[in-house]
Amino acid sequence: MSTVIKKIKLHNFKRFSDYVIEPNKEINILVGDNEVGKSSILEAIDIVSSGNIRRVESLGLDKLINIDAVKKFNSESRTFDNLPILSVELFLLGDFDYTMNGKNNSDGIVCDGIRLICAPNPDYRNEIAIVLSGDSDYFPYDYYSIRFSTFADEGYTGYKKKVRSVIVDSSSMNSEYATNDFVRRMYFQYTEADVKERANHKCDYRQMRNAFQVESLKALNNRIPADKHYNFGLKTGSAMELESDLMIYEDDIGIDSKGTGKQIFIKTDFALEHSGDNVDVILIEEPENHLSPVNLRKMIQRVAETRKCQLFITTHNSLISTRLELKNLLIMHSRCANQPIMLKDLSDETAKYFMKAPPASIVEFALSTKVILVEGPSEYMMMDKFYGTIAGCKPEKDNVQIIDVRGLSFKRYLEIAKHTGCKVAVLTDNDQNAQRNCTEKYAEYNGDPNIKVFFESDISKRTFEIVLYNDNTALCDSLFNSPAQDYMLNNKTEAAYILLSQEQPIVVPEYMKRAIQWIRE
Repeated sequence: MSTVIKKIKLHNFKRFSDYVIEPNKEINILVGDNEVGKSSILEAIDIVSSGNIRRVESLGLDKLINIDAVKKFNSESRTFDNLPILSVELFLLGDFDYTMNGKNNSDGIVCDGIRLICAPNPDYRNEIAIVLSGDSDYFPYDYYSIRFSTFADEGYTGYKKKVRSVIVDSSSMNSEYATNDFVRRMYFQYTEADVKERANHKCDYRQMRNAFQVESLKALNNRIPADKHYNFGLKTGSAMELESDLMIYEDDIGIDSKGTGKQIFIKTDFALEHSGDNVDVILIEEPENHLSPVNLRKMIQRVAETRKCQLFITTHNSLISTRLELKNLLIMHSRCANQPIMLKDLSDETAKYFMKAPPASIVEFALSTKVILVEGPSEYMMMDKFYGTIAGCKPEKDNVQIIDVRGLSFKRYLEIAKHTGCKVAVLTDNDQNAQRNCTEKYAEYNGDPNIKVFFESDISKRTFEIVLYNDNTALCDSLFNSPAQDYMLNNKTEAAYILLSQEQPIVVPEYMKRAIQWIRE
């Protein structure tokens, strides 16, 4: 592995006032709710890696500078010295020369790195003061300067890249610009070691264009009257250069003619092929959006086999999160404003457990603030009704998630909850030994205020169905074949469905009632 990002610091960038990430050296899986800034992290890395001022200008500073910082400025002292500054810093590990090493960073420490600074231009101090005094709603984006520099305070551009990144964004996969940009980047990175080869390509390409104009268009231009001084020719300009006409082909078909899902797979595979040699950082935006289950598994396997570059992947997909190992998860919670929750200290046993049997709910659980875990489909089916009976509202109104997991998995989920700070109520059967199965089994979590196990203390009522029958005997006897309790035990989900289909009130088991009341506290 060549260059590695060891820390990312964002200040007044998009939704982040101050945000710090210390990523894993290999795989980083960013998960979070919508609008928490997952895509912004990838964009920040890619912008700073590019060293492209024009790109920042095209995106617009009004879209990049944190809106809360602008509002704060407008509500306080509107002076030049009080204007907010945007910065994105990448602290790096790698084999660099002296031009990368210095204290030109917000930590004030000597290390290698690069950064983007967008700040009011002091050359326009007087002009800025005039416009600020004249219009209380105006913000002087037009007077900001954009600078890319190393931590040694050396400027750099896209022609002197310090980090070689490539982005695969499913949301822009059908964009001609996105595809051309990907091909151009890969071309530059594959020819980086031999600049002479690149120059030869351009020379040969120009000669080919000139030959076409002179020879192939000659007969056509001869038919135009000489006194008109007109002729056909090829367009000129930077947009007509070699890189704009290049395309990557698979089996003689350009990737721009492929479906969106296939493009994602090819671009990811192509970028990974020479990662480390030509690419330092690969950024992948929600690949599951357009991939079939089979191709998603293939892509995950391809990524898992790669250890030559640093990867950042945003996703909502549990399969990606578990197959690429939960220890690589960076959970972006709205309640954690300054840094993501990282699961790198998760035990190997728990990480391997979820790799073998990835549940569909693991990302949902990781992002939750309150969860009720139940150990069977019948409990899951009934809990929504029980919650409404006790709380008078739906679980969603209280931001409570109800998740069905196998009883053997409870402790795996609870280990994750210890890292995320999620409040978790576990509903479990006593299986005729409440002391062993419900108390001693979860003793290690007794001191955690956010975790509590609820169960029926009467060991003669060993399962949920028996508890439910005893609390609703008359109703169950009227609905199910005799003996009703045996029917409920042998047809758990069917019995739950029938109970939910009738309008008579159902008595909520006491231990479930206590769990609902506790989770709402």
